[in-house]
Amino acid sequence: MKKLKYIILLACLVACSDLEEQVYSEISPSNFYRNADEAEVATTAIYNSYNRAVSLFDFGLASMAVMPSPKMIARVPWRRIWGNYTTSASDATSLPRVWDPLYQGIFRANVLIAELEPREFEDEAEETKRKELIVEAKFLRAWSFFNLVQLFGDVPLPLAPTTNVEEAQLPRTPIPDVYKQIILDLQDAENGLPSDKRGQTEIGRPIQATAKFLLAKVYLTMAGFPLQDPTTMALAQTKLQEVINLEGTSKGYSLLSSYEDAIRIDNNDERIFAIQQTQSVEGQGTAFGHVWGARNRFDPALGIGQFHGGYSQAFYDSFDETDERRDVTMIYSYEDNTGNILTYNTPQYLERWGIFPNKYVDLDQSCCDGDPDMIVYRYSDALLMAAEIENSLNGPTETAYGYLNRVRTRAFANPAPAGMTQAQFSEYIYEERFKELSFEFQEVYDIRRLGKVEEALSQHPENITFEPTNTTYSPNFNLWPMPTSEVQSNPNITSNNPGW
Repeated sequence: MKKLKYIILLACLVACSDLEEQVYSEISPSNFYRNADEAEVATTAIYNSYNRAVSLFDFGLASMAVMPSPKMIARVPWRRIWGNYTTSASDATSLPRVWDPLYQGIFRANVLIAELEPREFEDEAEETKRKELIVEAKFLRAWSFFNLVQLFGDVPLPLAPTTNVEEAQLPRTPIPDVYKQIILDLQDAENGLPSDKRGQTEIGRPIQATAKFLLAKVYLTMAGFPLQDPTTMALAQTKLQEVINLEGTSKGYSLLSSYEDAIRIDNNDERIFAIQQTQSVEGQGTAFGHVWGARNRFDPALGIGQFHGGYSQAFYDSFDETDERRDVTMIYSYEDNTGNILTYNTPQYLERWGIFPNKYVDLDQSCCDGDPDMIVYRYSDALLMAAEIENSLNGPTETAYGYLNRVRTRAFANPAPAGMTQAQFSEYIYEERFKELSFEFQEVYDIRRLGKVEEALSQHPENITFEPTNTTYSPNFNLWPMPTSEVQSNPNITSNNPGW
């Protein structure tokens, strides 16, 4: 039975629109926000910003966050440019599909916050909900800014509603100040969100532990490049320990016994945050299984499976034979819809295409109505972060090994080799994150914060193997360009990122 999630609230309310058209005519303050139900609809509008209509995940982040991974291969040329850094600020396929939905979510969050903060609902339950929705909007705003600052560096920081184009044309805010705002929003969310997991009607929405986890990830990111803040690694450890202390309770998360269940079952106890999708409501499903789906794997009547790319043989071979994650992450051999067995690196399944992804598969979806939720954060990420932080602060202790091996043994991989140095353990964790979290949109963030852009480029199949561009590394590659349209239309943005 297909899922009917809370996004149904907005099924007919919000349509796809360009960023310049978002002047808040969709929800008028004069006739909204009068009660908790109307405020819920406005909250749902924020989530809708990140859904299929604007293709944040299947088109945008799949290019800009996933393709820089040196484990990836792209069949489609406009994906390759994000792996070999031959993209440009004029890209019209991926760049706007990240910039626009993230700012759309921020703008909608700003409206909700501004409208709800001065109000007070008479009913006690509705008043509690009003306060929760304000901090939920702040959580989503923080998550949006966190993506933007990691991708683009200095970015505009709108914190209030705008009623015209001129008010929306803000200058870029320096990276440290963007992080300060992210932290403030997450601290408010940590204190004000519900402490227990949500009920069925609000399934998948953040709780206090969600905000704690994201705050820990923000601190960990600040400890790396470009800020290299020496104070934040300990803050990350403290905040992450609070999440770990809640494991297995109604207020926290758990590591499932099965990696496949952690990937295939939506809203399971390992999911910290995901963007909900459903086939039950038109326009609220994902196209991911179509865009990245294996060639001729699906029912031919559905007309789907564009196989935009996949993984390298070297990445496949890096897994232990017993590691469950390998075959959940990618599909090396499969039966197509005519009964033929297709195996990678054969005339029917070319090496150039990459080993097709096997996450987010929905075999009965058509183009754009897949059910699998877009995974943002899982509890296994928290454990790998805990191992990384412990190693950074204290070396490869028994505690660090314990966190790491919980993730590996759950997947039936061999325990990590004993006796690693601190540097070796750090490198091991880096590689482990690809194995555990591939296509969960963490790749470029890890590569950048760990100062590995040059290394990743030197290893990338799209730079050195198939049609080698042999792109020479530049420090400018540590940030993507902002869309040319944004630079040209905003008089307060005088230049793009260097080199773009």
